[in-house]
Amino acid sequence: MSTNKKALMHAHTAYMVTQFNIDNIKILQDLGYQVDVACCWQDDDSALSPEAMKERRKKLDDMGCRVIETASLRKIFNISELSKAYKQLKNEVEKNQYQIVHTQSPIGGVICRLACRKARKLYGTKVIYAAHGFHFFKGAPLKNRLIFYNVEKYCSKFTDLLITINKEDYDNAKKFKAKQVAYIPGAGVDTHKFVASDDARTKVRRELGIDDDTIVLLSVGELIHRKNHAEVLRALKIMKDNGTLLTPDSDERVQPKYKIKYLIAGRGKIQNELEETIKHLGLQDYVQLLGFRRDVADVFAASDIYVFPSHQEGLPVALMEAMSVGMPVVCSRIRGNTDLISDGEGGYLFDSRNAKSLVAALNKALVDNETKRAQMGEINVETMREFDKEKVNEVMKQLYEQLV
Repeated sequence: MSTNKKALMHAHTAYMVTQFNIDNIKILQDLGYQVDVACCWQDDDSALSPEAMKERRKKLDDMGCRVIETASLRKIFNISELSKAYKQLKNEVEKNQYQIVHTQSPIGGVICRLACRKARKLYGTKVIYAAHGFHFFKGAPLKNRLIFYNVEKYCSKFTDLLITINKEDYDNAKKFKAKQVAYIPGAGVDTHKFVASDDARTKVRRELGIDDDTIVLLSVGELIHRKNHAEVLRALKIMKDNGTLLTPDSDERVQPKYKIKYLIAGRGKIQNELEETIKHLGLQDYVQLLGFRRDVADVFAASDIYVFPSHQEGLPVALMEAMSVGMPVVCSRIRGNTDLISDGEGGYLFDSRNAKSLVAALNKALVDNETKRAQMGEINVETMREFDKEKVNEVMKQLYEQLV
């Protein structure tokens, strides 16, 4: 084996690598590794704009990473692409004889671990699989458990370190055959990252035509079905129809009414579908799609309640970031979210497949006054101290050192 220390950072998309692994790459480099990056850069489902993709590619180049472009690993039934990616990864791993291969994502993690089998035997390559959220989880369809559970169990035989980021996954992973299983609190959150500019609340609200009396609900994330933005739209429709939302002809003396605006920041493949749903439900006055925003800190400052309706997560960074700036939360009662939010403390939980459940949670949040919301926000800030990126990075450094 070459005396040079080499590591491969692999994910199914460039977004996955650059969103969650820049710090891991830096840690490996600080430990003396030359780090190569393997992923697919031609992904139509990317949450990043073309300009952002170019910036992230340049960042990797500036860090001295050799970038290996692979076939797509997003679609489980695209056998030709999966086979192509397998061969590409197998060739690179055996040619470069990496000491460490760090892979992630359900499909990508399977293909990469299979591609590393020979290298583990011949060169002692250590394979890390970071599970950002198993596809089998409480409430998942039975087929997920039948398929993904058994696949993950089989591939765990080729895993030297299996990293989980929530308690449910950690309990499941301990039943597998990986040589080592570890829990870390997600990718970590930079608690100092989101510093709003001066007068951000006023500036953003003026830009978006939102007055001071409006309660702003905010969701940040990729526009895909799993993120479940449509459930919020259905809930708002219910609230509009039952008179909860303030309209120009509302009589506030009849029952409590709230003047709200729901902002969704992000881009993705279902944007047109969401726009059509907003029109169909007659919510044009209540919902605004912001697209990709570089000033997320300012958008946070302009908002009052963070809404996170996702169906499935590992440990959601977007939710953690909102909590880190002190926002009260309304979020789905799913794995990962329940690691972060206790109902009635930092926010309110609801069933992600029940719009009426979401309406009840939103009503609780809307009834709260500014003081109560601020108290919830303070609880969330305190919670996030345990998920700080610096703590996570220190744990990752120790895991890398112990592995080799």
